[in-house]
Amino acid sequence: MSDFDAIVVGAGNAGSSAAIYMASKGLNVLLVDRADPPGAKNLSGGVLWGNDLAQILPKWQSEAPLERFINNKKLGFLTEKSSFMLDFKTQIFEENKVGYTVLRSKFDPWLAKKAKEAGALVIPGITVESLAIKDRKVIGIVESGDTITADVTLLAEGVNARLAIEAGLKRPLRDSDVSLGIKEIIKLSPQKIEDRFNLKNNSGVASEYILGFLGELNVGGFLYTNKDSLSLGVVVPMENLRENGITHSYDLIEIFKEHPSIAPLIEGGQVAEYGAHLIPEGGLEMMPKLYGNGYMILGDAAGFAFSNGLVLQGMNYAILSGIKAGETAVEAKLRNNFSEQSLSAYEEKLNSTYVLKDLKTFKDIRKVTNNPMMYNTYPKLLESIMLETLWERGQPKKKIRDVLSSCASNLNMGRIKTLREFYYIYRRM
Repeated sequence: MSDFDAIVVGAGNAGSSAAIYMASKGLNVLLVDRADPPGAKNLSGGVLWGNDLAQILPKWQSEAPLERFINNKKLGFLTEKSSFMLDFKTQIFEENKVGYTVLRSKFDPWLAKKAKEAGALVIPGITVESLAIKDRKVIGIVESGDTITADVTLLAEGVNARLAIEAGLKRPLRDSDVSLGIKEIIKLSPQKIEDRFNLKNNSGVASEYILGFLGELNVGGFLYTNKDSLSLGVVVPMENLRENGITHSYDLIEIFKEHPSIAPLIEGGQVAEYGAHLIPEGGLEMMPKLYGNGYMILGDAAGFAFSNGLVLQGMNYAILSGIKAGETAVEAKLRNNFSEQSLSAYEEKLNSTYVLKDLKTFKDIRKVTNNPMMYNTYPKLLESIMLETLWERGQPKKKIRDVLSSCASNLNMGRIKTLREFYYIYRRM
């Protein structure tokens, strides 16, 4: 007889959600995490959309350590001296508060606590040595030389899934699979944040940027408002950064902070936290087999993250994958069957959700988000169009079509090539 019905490795959004679901259904669950408290090693650069969390924690909005609800979404294209912003603000977001900024150092311990309250045994500060495998079946984990057994083991250990990789359940990461996110938490008073971002009633802003002034590097940026701090950071493809070979990742965030449209927003703030984190962006190409004899892989470990340049998704994917893995484990317990065939229901469940549907719909999106023209050409094109249209220099005005044509020509963008590029983006977004 196994020590536990289920062992979950990793108390992030995916692991804790799975533990909450399974424990609430009566399973004997062990949840372990290498950090103490859970989440101390986690970073996020996005918004928590809580629709899925409500399935397991209906009172999450009143209980969770949330920062600000998002009612203002911005997308910016930056050149060295200019910024072009798409600014969307809606009362609909305010009437349906489901998107919030969170700080993982606060949110993850709370979610792990909810797993404990549901009945799971939660042990932080545990670095699992390896998976316990017998007769080609995962039967638990090895920690400090001791084997702890379970009918099913859920691997939610993050993007660099060491246990799964060492056990041969997932191939090692490639540079093309991930981006590097660098993030700072900048402390500012609530009053300054609300004044600078025109906020009230605990509302907040989520801003993403394309940084079109860093040469051959394809760098994105983000800036989110919290209650008394700002989450600011940059994201760069690891493959792109390694090919560059001369730019240090920590320099990128400093350059971003000095941009004329960013510096006034963070002026007077004090950096309270700094960190870096790998972000899964390989989509279906990096997704391992999600299940096997005695195990399932979920969250970042499975590559469940998405970005099309307009939307960043990750935390909600993790939560939903945890719930579906939990459902699969509960059903397997009822059948007393934890074989590969039995646990294949996990992927079947995910196929009916937006997680795998999104990854399939946008399977070629990196050909857009990693297109150098998106960073070194289009921001400059927008800048040129705005200058030609809005800047009064005592010269005759041009028709919009002539402005577009001359600006594209100045950037060596032929008409056919430009139309082809726009169509290419249209097909994939």
